[in-house]
Amino acid sequence: MHLVTMDKFIKPLISIACALFLAGCSTTGKIDYMVAGVGTENGNAIWGRSVVFDDTWGIPSGAIECCYAEAGGTVSLYDQKFPEKVAVEWLDKSENRIYYGEVAIDKAGYKLAKNLPRYTWVSTGEIETNITPYLIIGMGETGEIKVWLTNARSERNRIGRVLHELGSGQAQWREER
Repeated sequence: MHLVTMDKFIKPLISIACALFLAGCSTTGKIDYMVAGVGTENGNAIWGRSVVFDDTWGIPSGAIECCYAEAGGTVSLYDQKFPEKVAVEWLDKSENRIYYGEVAIDKAGYKLAKNLPRYTWVSTGEIETNITPYLIIGMGETGEIKVWLTNARSERNRIGRVLHELGSGQAQWREER
């Protein structure tokens, strides 16, 4: 009789533990609309060769000259799953190096993107209520890769912009041929 009672208690406990484990490992959800962009440090002109999220979609490549933690060269996305990783490659002609690397994106970014705060326009005092999530990929001078989530493209003319770091890493490099 004691074993039957114990069995009735352990099976539901195991089921709950498995459900919690799977929820912790689950993928992120879809975002109705967001913008993804790239930036680099001022004075660090680079040529973006590829920025690809989850091996499925990306940001068009090209010249990137500014601004770290701001959304330059952007792409708008509708009804897209919030990404879990980004792979980047860029050319730094001044060093004759091709940098490349991959960074995991914190899954908490999905919930943050759904709940970004409002900000205020400095010039008018108006509170912006139509908040767009911006996912920004930063490529640093010596190969740093950063992933940020923000509620505004930049700080210009805004009070209340937030910047959440969702991932970082160090790119490898090879000589350009």
